[in-house]
Amino acid sequence: MIGYVVGNYKITEKIGEGGMGAVFKGIDMMLEREVAIKMLRPELASQPQVVERFRSEAVTLAKLNHPNIATLFSFLRQGEDFFMVMEYVRGETLDSVIRKHGAMSIERAIAMFCQALEGIEHAHRLDIIHRDIKPANMMLTDTGTIKVMDFGIARVLGTSRLTRQGSIVGTIEYMSPEQVRGEESDARSDIYSLGILLYEMLTGRVPFQSDSEFALMKSQIEDAPTPPRSFAMHIPLVVEQAIMRALAKKPDARYQTAGEFRGVLLQGIGALSGPVDHTKSTYAAPSTRLGDAYAAPSTMPDAPVDARYVPPAHLKETVISPAAPQPGPQPVGQLKETRLTDPAQVQYPASQQAPYPPPHQYTTAPVNQQQQTSLLSKLNWKHYAGAAVVLLALITVPLALIASRSNQAAAPPADTPAATQSEPAA
Repeated sequence: MIGYVVGNYKITEKIGEGGMGAVFKGIDMMLEREVAIKMLRPELASQPQVVERFRSEAVTLAKLNHPNIATLFSFLRQGEDFFMVMEYVRGETLDSVIRKHGAMSIERAIAMFCQALEGIEHAHRLDIIHRDIKPANMMLTDTGTIKVMDFGIARVLGTSRLTRQGSIVGTIEYMSPEQVRGEESDARSDIYSLGILLYEMLTGRVPFQSDSEFALMKSQIEDAPTPPRSFAMHIPLVVEQAIMRALAKKPDARYQTAGEFRGVLLQGIGALSGPVDHTKSTYAAPSTRLGDAYAAPSTMPDAPVDARYVPPAHLKETVISPAAPQPGPQPVGQLKETRLTDPAQVQYPASQQAPYPPPHQYTTAPVNQQQQTSLLSKLNWKHYAGAAVVLLALITVPLALIASRSNQAAAPPADTPAATQSEPAA
């Protein structure tokens, strides 16, 4: 096909190939611009139903005019072959980007994802649903613009379905539960697929992985996805909550429009531009079976409430709110008056309450008695024995001195001479 001319377009090289046909790069010989040329497989061109589906894609694209959607230039038939000539997007698919670099930063992912949301929202306003949203159908241009590609299985709401009832259309890893069941799909089916797309952009993986198509389909219908923060903690809580809502099994529980999804993400990311507690969120979940159970009930609820659904803000209030007065020791204010002569002189910062005293200060006994009791409790038998020895010494030494002086006064001196007679001898 290289060098083949279709109308004013010349095929220059092959880009890729899909289930319905091949995609070539070409040149508009009149306007001298690059184009993408999609050709229906020759073996399928003889099947009227397939040809009608191919033409339906062209009709759908012709209704779309948005900077985030690849533009259709022309639909041609030459001989038995059918061609679509489209805008050539220079860049690479998000699938290729994720495979090369893994999970994206929150800023980059949200910026690109919101562009995709704008393009899908434009299609939804025209009652066109994509039905095959996935990274391989999102092209990232060299200038950083996202282009939504391949509306090959898109359908205009209200038109007859080209696929038989109960058939599966799309890529299972990104399909909504209703698509897997072969049921009627609408814009909310695209919301589910968009949730998986953002999940993969931020974590580098899809929520459900299996080599079995049956296991994948069962998971899409029955299993709750693992929260993305389990794989990537850099994801803000508000973004995780937005993804989990988009992945609700029931369409009524999801975002109802791509614009609503985009608004929640932008509001959440905008709040993160300043110092924000990530446990708080402006996210309001849709009504569930819990009803108004988020509000703190004055009595026990009739049915058990799953604590996982209690908003973080309410949990924070439970922790910070002052506890109700409990019976116990003497109030802190009275203890402060007992220990301080002028309590008014004690000042604390306005943002800080007066500190509670240590536990051992909670007592009504006088301080002097406390000190005496504390001193006596420290004495042992050695102290008492020592005190007895000292007391005995203090008593016996003075007594011994007194007794000694009494004995000296009563006894005559040993060296006194005998009395001499003055009378002469006869």
